Amino acid sequence: MAVTGCVCHDISFDELKQIARESKSSFDELSKKTNCCTGCGMCEPYVRLMLRTGQTSFEALPPHEAEHVITEAASADS
Repeated sequence: MAVTGCVCHDISFDELKQIARESKSSFDELSKKTNCCTGCGMCEPYVRLMLRTGQTSFEALPPHEAEHVITEAASADS
């Protein structure tokens, strides 16, 4: 099953991509505007990948890969 959005806040990656594009939002700005990644947090690696690649549908990432995406993004933000 593909991962296509933030389940906690019922917003698709397609919608998030459009919002990010229109407002030129960073991850933190997008999260503040939409509350994505503020519920369970499971969508964070996918939202980060969406912002980086433009992709809006993902195969589920193994936990170590999801953590790597988040760690890599945090390093880039520093």
